[in-house]
Amino acid sequence: MMKFIIYLTIFLTKVQCAFGYIPSLDFILNKTTATTGRQIISIEQDVIFKIDAEQATVRETWLIEGDKNLKLTAHGQGFFKENINLNYLYNAKNKTSVVAKNKLTTPLTTDFFQKLLFVRSAEAFKNHMKELSIPSQIRLSRADGRTAFALGDPSGAKLNPQIWIDQDEFVIRKIRLPSETEIELSDITAISNDLYVAKSQTINWNNMQVFIKVKSVSTKTGATLSNFYPQNLDTPSEISFANKSVLTEAIDQFYKRFR
Repeated sequence: MMKFIIYLTIFLTKVQCAFGYIPSLDFILNKTTATTGRQIISIEQDVIFKIDAEQATVRETWLIEGDKNLKLTAHGQGFFKENINLNYLYNAKNKTSVVAKNKLTTPLTTDFFQKLLFVRSAEAFKNHMKELSIPSQIRLSRADGRTAFALGDPSGAKLNPQIWIDQDEFVIRKIRLPSETEIELSDITAISNDLYVAKSQTINWNNMQVFIKVKSVSTKTGATLSNFYPQNLDTPSEISFANKSVLTEAIDQFYKRFR
């Protein structure tokens, strides 16, 4: 009996150490950025807006080459088919679009979270943390019902920007931006050995909520870097609503702030 108690004590001590161990930031980020793919990938997803009894869906197609080059095409579905037609390019810190016949380039804000899901190096990830004012502080926390490494200062009276990374799978489970917008990521699926994608996302901001459901992911796009050149973008973007409502306001806000 005494031997059993000793063995049990040693076992429990090892388990506690395993759960309490926090590796270095470099280790966490190197493991995390190894799950974001190395090829140009395409993602088709539905962005679903629900306000009381009203609902709208926008079909998005993304072409993604890491966190530096992204391309978005978005079209309204159903009733909003003619109201939403967007074509955006994101290069490093800039966004390019065509409005009427004018090509516009504007700086990205810290609300553009899409690039955070596809960072491919630890150094780039650290740069994004600096842009979001997230210090290199790590603690154990919970996100999506799982144990996670929480990067950043814990929240007190103010909701501080933070990023939650799964302790076992090293994928991002939750993001809180400086604007206090929260992105929750779930149903994370392995597309290949080095690419994991969250097929369900929930974005919460200013008492509004949007759901994203990924429909398909492909690593065989046939695309090249020229697909991301601003000079090759010539399709105009338009979003307009004849009748304003809380629902159309949510759609308008989402594409102005987060896209």
